[in-house]
Amino acid sequence: MQKLKDFVELTKPRQTALLLLTMFSAYFIAGGPLDPLMLAKLAVMGFASVGGVTALNMYLDADIDSVMKRTSKRPLPAGRLSPKETSFLSTLLIVLGATVASTINEYVLFAVLAGLYFDIVGYTELTKRFTPLSIVFGSIAGVMPALGGWAAGAGAITLPGILLAGVIYAWQPLHVWFLAYAAEEDYRKAGVPVASLKYGPRLFSALVLLHLLIMIASVWGIVYLLGFGLMTALVSSVFIVLAMVRVVSFYKNPSKQEAFKIFKFATPTLAIVYLILPMERLALVFL
Repeated sequence: MQKLKDFVELTKPRQTALLLLTMFSAYFIAGGPLDPLMLAKLAVMGFASVGGVTALNMYLDADIDSVMKRTSKRPLPAGRLSPKETSFLSTLLIVLGATVASTINEYVLFAVLAGLYFDIVGYTELTKRFTPLSIVFGSIAGVMPALGGWAAGAGAITLPGILLAGVIYAWQPLHVWFLAYAAEEDYRKAGVPVASLKYGPRLFSALVLLHLLIMIASVWGIVYLLGFGLMTALVSSVFIVLAMVRVVSFYKNPSKQEAFKIFKFATPTLAIVYLILPMERLALVFL
């Protein structure tokens, strides 16, 4: 039983759950039907592909995780799982995710493979240890579950789906950079360069504010193209503006405590879009 728990922990269940939320939400926003077989395929494909890539990341970053206090108790650095077990599980999950994706359509398969490439190659292998702007590639990987969900529902990758994925892309610096600032000692000890530490609190805060403006623009662009979602845009804008107020406060008086609070506020700022917009889509169908 402990081994099973450790295998599940490799997939970062909370992070995976958030990404699966974006996938299923995008599917319904695109008009995907309540087809049990399709929903089952998405569940298996989503968990296997996201969880597999996450587990492979843990395999490749075991040396970093072992020196960071926040991650040192994960199954691999703690010795509860071996590198061979971790690599086998991650490979199995990735192959399963890609196989199921191929039975949906080629656009969903593209999203799965692109997520694998940008996360493992673009982010983990080529940029994470070498440049503070590695999030450029990591953020691309983070949008792929939503893009895959849209492709499953719409049968193609279209502009509204790209904008929906763009909401996640613009959101990620708020999530990642403020966590890194709050956990500064860990990142410096591991030798991982991050923009929030390399560029200083004021410059990276300004970059986050720019991304949040793009996030608002993306939400309203989606509403305009889809012809519904006014409630989503209004509520989302309130949350994004509140996040911007917090970032401005941090800009004036930087602290690790405030950075962690902003990091915690980041998740609902994104989730609100992916919770309300599909409900507005369903309301159009049933009302």
